[in-house]
Amino acid sequence: MRRQISSCSIFVSLALFAIAPAAQAQSPASPDWPVLQHEAIEKLSDYVRVNTTNPPGNEIRAADWYAKIFKAEGIPYEIAESAPGRGNIVARLKGSGTEPAIILVNHMDVVPVSRSHWTVDPFAGIVRDGYLWGRGSIDMKSLGIVELLTFLELKRLNVPLRRDVIFLGTADEEAGGIYGAGWVVKNRPQWIKGAGFMLTEGAGSLADDSGKAIYFGVGPTEKTPAWLRLIATGRSGHASIPIPDSAPNHLIAALDKLRQYRPPLELTPPVEAMLKSHAPYEQEPWRTRLADPQKFLAEPDAYDLLEKRPDILARLTNTISITSLQGSNKTNIIPSEARAELDCRLLPSWTIDRWVAQIGSIINDPAIRIEVILNFPPAVSSTDTPLFASIEKAVHELDPGAGVVQSVDAGFTDSHYFRDKGIVSYGFEPFALMEEDDERVHGDNERIPVKNYTDGVHLFWNIVYDFASAK
Repeated sequence: MRRQISSCSIFVSLALFAIAPAAQAQSPASPDWPVLQHEAIEKLSDYVRVNTTNPPGNEIRAADWYAKIFKAEGIPYEIAESAPGRGNIVARLKGSGTEPAIILVNHMDVVPVSRSHWTVDPFAGIVRDGYLWGRGSIDMKSLGIVELLTFLELKRLNVPLRRDVIFLGTADEEAGGIYGAGWVVKNRPQWIKGAGFMLTEGAGSLADDSGKAIYFGVGPTEKTPAWLRLIATGRSGHASIPIPDSAPNHLIAALDKLRQYRPPLELTPPVEAMLKSHAPYEQEPWRTRLADPQKFLAEPDAYDLLEKRPDILARLTNTISITSLQGSNKTNIIPSEARAELDCRLLPSWTIDRWVAQIGSIINDPAIRIEVILNFPPAVSSTDTPLFASIEKAVHELDPGAGVVQSVDAGFTDSHYFRDKGIVSYGFEPFALMEEDDERVHGDNERIPVKNYTDGVHLFWNIVYDFASAK
């Protein structure tokens, strides 16, 4: 159980969110790109140095870092802590209000590092060999800075807006967002009042081996987590005399059944749209297979072929990863209880009750009970929106050779908290990455190519300007 959440708010201005729309101002609405891109590199390097490893988070450090920038730029903001040190920050540029606001969401926490496996200091923000290195350089401090600079430039250039633009930095996404986006939506609804659209991480964008963008992904939905705990019980005793039906033995037998379980293939509408949109960027025979996924999945060897493409298989099945085991704390004791934790990810069509029942039927052992650690219901945003159109327009204008594809994230982000409130929410990352770099996320030597990152600053600005400005 999580401890009781306490909160405090820091109000920096009585005129919070009171930046008046610059409806009369004539704005060039064109940033000085070399200057802004240089600023993007400097700010990301500096931001990476703010250690917000979760656990424990300490996102208040990042919130204070953002606050100094907003204060220097004359932008009111608010900070609220969901628990000591778990900071969240918001700022708002006011528009005419003729259209729903857009929220630019970024989480400020990062996952832990194994320093001995890094070739650079993971919190130094070093620029070397054409890359900016450091924990969070991809996930997701880079997008946080892109959102920040877009937000700042709208203010600096006095761009008249037809909708409010909200900057929101949150805590705790890497552990489920309970202290971050989930807390904000519940306890600070005024922060997102009037919002109809949201952009955050998710739906990766792909570059070829030269770094040239192949496509940019937009994620209207994602798989949902079903993190489970299995608790096996049995007779305890001295380990010198084996107990066949001990708790560890029950647990091991159950886990082996789950390890061998082959979940059925299921083609949901969002995944079908994703596969079809990705098909043109695949080599044969996958190009043909994904162009008509229903036909492909009907083939008798489809499952065997998909096991060679786990990235696709994960979007067509519920998945189970065994991630934690606990038993005795002493070698010669057979414990009366043994536990395991599972990271399961569910397709949009599944509920947690249905999945728990499915796991129970696979295990089929009354000595094991199942507890739900984390879950939230599935939600899907439409792609028939002006925001999706602005993304497509910006991509095709700046990079005519790149495509725009739909994606279903195999993981999860903070998006679901906003979709549950009826806010159209997309995962979108404006920098295309080579597979080698994308695979470093949550791993060792995380890094982002500087050119792709700074190009992303331009792309993201074009999207938000097209979507929010009073043209």
